Amino acid sequence: MIAKTPQDITKLRKAGALLARVLRDAQAAAIPGVILEDLDKQIHAWITAAGATPSFLGHQGYRYTSCLSVNEQVVHGIPSSYVLQKGDVLGIDVGLWLDGVCVDAARTEVVGMLRSEAPNTVQHLLDHTQEALKAGMAAAKPGRRVGSIGAAVQDVADRYGLGIVRALCGHGVGKAVWEAPEVPNYGRTSDGPLLRVGQVLAIEPMLTLGGGDVVTLIDGWTVASADGSLAAQMEETVLITKSGVEVLTR
Repeated sequence: MIAKTPQDITKLRKAGALLARVLRDAQAAAIPGVILEDLDKQIHAWITAAGATPSFLGHQGYRYTSCLSVNEQVVHGIPSSYVLQKGDVLGIDVGLWLDGVCVDAARTEVVGMLRSEAPNTVQHLLDHTQEALKAGMAAAKPGRRVGSIGAAVQDVADRYGLGIVRALCGHGVGKAVWEAPEVPNYGRTSDGPLLRVGQVLAIEPMLTLGGGDVVTLIDGWTVASADGSLAAQMEETVLITKSGVEVLTR
């Protein structure tokens, strides 16, 4: 874990508020007929216009500002020439640098309709992935172990019959795109290092309507469910405080 100073935390709050706004605008712009490449360019424009820098762009050779994952794609979806269709399940994952700190968050929703208008199976996936995120964040308290987060996520996923993507996990964030510790979405409360006040984490349940096995597509980036089932990712950057978490990207 890289320690965060009070000055870092002030900057992280500002960066988180900006990222929350970018994600809200991106969701509003993700309507039927929009090309993923164009949505990514718009996200880039919003970030840079605010004086920030996309954190995914150039990271480990990645060539885009956002990860846009559609339907069975879990994470790291390439912004391609795909044209969004009404009813697509779209995950929008974005990170940015601002004033020397980094934040990361993701939203998954249905294109062209309210979640309540989507098929029951889609509502089930999105509602309970969001519930799993809330449970994971509620479990993140100082003095507990990182495994408490994963155990809380797993409890929700198991209760509602959702597949847990165990090959991927959340992580520390703030001074780098990816920091220790890893934050799995399964496990036991006794697993992992202790959580401490001032620690900043990206908590990100990744669940499917089928199994948890995944494959990486031929583009070398996009991770999809192996069985073709719909997938969702919900993510927030959070600060561990004395009483629990402060969500920085809400």
